[in-house]
Amino acid sequence: MPWWRFLDYLNARGDNEIRNWVCSLPPHAQAKIDYLLIVLSAWKIWPPQYVSALKGYKDIREFRIVASGVQYRPLGCYGPGEREYTLLVGAIEKGGKLPTGTCETAVERRKIILQDRKRVRDHEFS
Repeated sequence: MPWWRFLDYLNARGDNEIRNWVCSLPPHAQAKIDYLLIVLSAWKIWPPQYVSALKGYKDIREFRIVASGVQYRPLGCYGPGEREYTLLVGAIEKGGKLPTGTCETAVERRKIILQDRKRVRDHEFS
């Protein structure tokens, strides 16, 4: 049984924002993201080479996934329930930076999922 349950953020229309982002990526990147999530679901504590807190955003974490030299950074947070982790927004890091507004979007989406459990669903693996 997995230690962690991964969830995806749903927008107000019920669209799975994370699934849409993952599906827009090359197949090898999709596979690496899913593989890392499957592996991390079994670990109680995640190694810092795969997951880290974002400086200045104490409740937001980033997964570090590299595929073909591209740095994929799904951002998320713990919750809304125990042993649950919600993927909030997907991004690609370039030059050591995330696209403008990505972290703020994650913060806003975290507020939403903590108030409305209907805005998450189980992560859809490829």
